[in-house]
Amino acid sequence: MRKEPLIRDKIMFNLGTIHFIVFMLLLVYFPFNSQVVLGLNSVIKPMKFALSIWIFSWTMALILPYFTEIKKVKTYTWVAVICMSFEQLAITIQALRGQLSHFNRTDVFGIILYSLMGVFILTVTVWTGYMTFLFFKQKGYKLRPEVILSIKIGLIYFVLFSLFGGYISGLQGHTIGATDGGEGLFFLNWSTFFGDLRVAHFFGIHSLQIIPLSALIVSVYLNEKHSLRAIQIISILYFCFVGFVLIQGLMGLAFLTI
Repeated sequence: MRKEPLIRDKIMFNLGTIHFIVFMLLLVYFPFNSQVVLGLNSVIKPMKFALSIWIFSWTMALILPYFTEIKKVKTYTWVAVICMSFEQLAITIQALRGQLSHFNRTDVFGIILYSLMGVFILTVTVWTGYMTFLFFKQKGYKLRPEVILSIKIGLIYFVLFSLFGGYISGLQGHTIGATDGGEGLFFLNWSTFFGDLRVAHFFGIHSLQIIPLSALIVSVYLNEKHSLRAIQIISILYFCFVGFVLIQGLMGLAFLTI
């Protein structure tokens, strides 16, 4: 019997692979870059986004083959390719220019680019929400029940906290209690003195990986009934955790103080 490949959505897989390569190239360039934005080496931000897009793309490459709406899946993959690639390109261009990509109000080019980024990221978020709806309504699944549940919850959380990014955009900054910039955690640069809404956004969108991964782990040790209950509990606790760091950020309190 021919073994079924682990990665079956080649478009999303290739999108992720390209962004991992982009991350590696930026990592090599990092020590030679002289541009500084908000006190940091400017290529750190595009490096973070390249990693995030890589993880998202490979996750969807694993999940999408279990959707039964094949035509919708194909359309969605190309929407993701266009939107995610534009986002990465815009952030990288601004980083190499030594300019802000997000919350840029200093020049016309930056304002237009940031506005287009908002349109593209909203587009892929809405499309992901639509795909989530289709996954909920489809008749059959070729997955264990606890894995199906974890994917559904992960998708809902992803969409919800992606939209939360729009709220951050409306605030024109992610730091509560101070202006953006200043000391932060290594690489992530989350503020260690003030509230930072990026913390909740980060943990929220990456529930798409954390909750399904939890399902795969518990399914090894528990039967179907107990696995389902475990995923329900994990999902509730995880949502409470993200809610906690969100409230913490809104109150102007740092996620971690070093």
